[in-house]
Order: sequence, then C-alpha cells, then structure tokens
Amino acid sequence: MMIPCSALKNALERPVEGGRKCLLWAVLAVALPTVLRMAVDDHVTGVAFSPYIPFVLLTALMLGWRFAAPVAFASVAIADLMFIDPRYVPIAGPTDVFGMVIFLLTATLIIFLVEAARSALAARPRPIPCGRDETGLIFSLEEGQALLSWSGSNQPLRLGPESEVSEMMRDFLAQLEVGRRLNAR
Repeated sequence: MMIPCSALKNALERPVEGGRKCLLWAVLAVALPTVLRMAVDDHVTGVAFSPYIPFVLLTALMLGWRFAAPVAFASVAIADLMFIDPRYVPIAGPTDVFGMVIFLLTATLIIFLVEAARSALAARPRPIPCGRDETGLIFSLEEGQALLSWSGSNQPLRLGPESEVSEMMRDFLAQLEVGRRLNAR
C-alpha cells in the first residue's frame, strides 16, 4: 500500500505546472470519458455525467484546480449535448439543468477537497533536516505505543508497539555498526 499512498502524496505536494503536457491531459480528461460513454451509449442510459467524475478527480490531483475547473465545465457541456435527450440541444429542460448542477457541485467538491488536502499537506510540520544539527526528534511511550514527534508537530506519529519498535531500533543500530565496520576497512 506504500506505493499508491506515496504517489498520491507526491501528486498532492507537486502538481504538474502548466505547459503543453497539461493541456494535452486536460483534453484527454474530457475526450476519454466521452469515448467511453459513446461506447456504451446503446446499452446504458441515465449516466451522462458519471464517466467524467474520475477524470475531474485525476485532473485536480495531477494538475490542480486551474485545469480541473475547465475540465469540469467542458465535461458538463459535452455530456449535456451528446448524452441527454433531446441530443445536440443545449440545456433542453429541467432534467439537463438538474444533472448539470449536481455534476458541477460534485466537481467543485472534488476540486475543493483535493486543494484542501494539498494545503494541509503543505502546512504540515516537517522534521528539521539531518546533518550536524539536531533534528529535534523526540521518541516517547504512551500506553505501550512508541511515538515520534518533533518541534512544531501537532500530533505525535504512532510507530507501533514498544516491543516491536525497540527491536527494530536495536536492529537498525546493529546494521549501522556493521556498516561502519565494513566502511572502516
């Protein structure tokens, strides 16, 4: 589970910054669900906007709100024109308006939550970089659980049961010592 969480964290920390690749992704984020919806058009009804939702989410994650918002607006327009009867008539009735409003509210909520997660991740306290200076890391024990905190952290990080963590720390220190011995030769 580490790789997907790491990829999500990286996408939130550093969305892609502009350029042709971003524009290409934004176009694909509208084109791919449109093609998908067209492929099932003869068999599926009532889901004009659904295929676009994951692509709004991916665009918000990878490119940020500045690209996700236009993707959402383009998606709602194309879905309304191509997949809601009467076809090729923009905003033909209350069903269109209701579907469009719900989709745009959903897209707005998705974009807002991604940006809130991005802001929270950017604002989190980080340990002081290692080197000759002290890092400010503090290990503690509470109810049999080993905890790690650092200067400026709001909540300590739970490392696990004391017995397991202490064994891992002993192993880590032993590995460091072996490395030092091997490097000394």
